[in-house]
Amino acid sequence: MSQEHNEEMEDQTLNDASMDYSGDELSDLERAEKERDDFRDQLLRKSAEFENYRRRTMKEKQDLIEFANEHLILKMLPVVDDLHTALEAAKKSSDSAGFLKGVEMIYAKAIKIFEDAGVFPIETAPGEPFNVEIHEALAHMPSNDAPEGHILQEIQRGYTLREKVIRHTKVVTSAGNPE
Repeated sequence: MSQEHNEEMEDQTLNDASMDYSGDELSDLERAEKERDDFRDQLLRKSAEFENYRRRTMKEKQDLIEFANEHLILKMLPVVDDLHTALEAAKKSSDSAGFLKGVEMIYAKAIKIFEDAGVFPIETAPGEPFNVEIHEALAHMPSNDAPEGHILQEIQRGYTLREKVIRHTKVVTSAGNPE
């Protein structure tokens, strides 16, 4: 009997599906289609908005990268101007003490600009142990003055930017006693 009941239910379902829609059902279908079309339109608009946002942020990021140092460069231009003026004055004068004093002032001005930006020189002295975190060994020479693995000479200063090493100090290290 349950099989007969199932077959009757299937027949009834098929008959219901083949019937024409009434006015209420048709308006429900139309509403659903309109809602679907509205959602599709919203999706397309949001997709376009997101693509425009993505392009705009990529452009802003590229501009930020290209012009990130503009502020520091603008502060350094007067130093370059001062060096130019000092060189021109040195060509016209034989006052080496005055020239030296001027260059020292320009150097101090440049150091101040870098320090204000968070850039500081790494202090390194001969005889101090070599530290791979802040030093770069350019040569390894025998020495009676310093034990192996210690600094003999600083070749080029290193610098940090807010505690991050941006250029290692280039040094010559001792290979120890030459014997």
